[in-house]
Amino acid sequence: MYMSGFMLSALALTGCGEELELTVTPVKNVENVQVTDLNQLDVYCQTGICQFDVTANQQANITVNMHYSESRVFEKIEGVSVTGKLGSSVVMVDENTFTLDVSGEPEPSKLLVVDYYR
Repeated sequence: MYMSGFMLSALALTGCGEELELTVTPVKNVENVQVTDLNQLDVYCQTGICQFDVTANQQANITVNMHYSESRVFEKIEGVSVTGKLGSSVVMVDENTFTLDVSGEPEPSKLLVVDYYR
């Protein structure tokens, strides 16, 4: 059985001088993840339906931008399902962006994101 995937860890300085460490683990249909700014992720999913896990070493609010490719963003996120301690914290920013609180617990937040126009 062949499993492909990657884990992305990002360090960012927070106001107290403590480093925020985010870990993103693709579960299904995630081609790439990039940290573009403090607490901000770009997730690339060519199928329009993807799953990934996010953990952090401390509680934080992160912004997630969803893309099909470098030149095409999700047109309208149909839904974001989150399983985890702060799963109800999802706030839609626009058609392809949402914010999410992560708990800082070792248990990951498990996300499923679906684009309406997939």
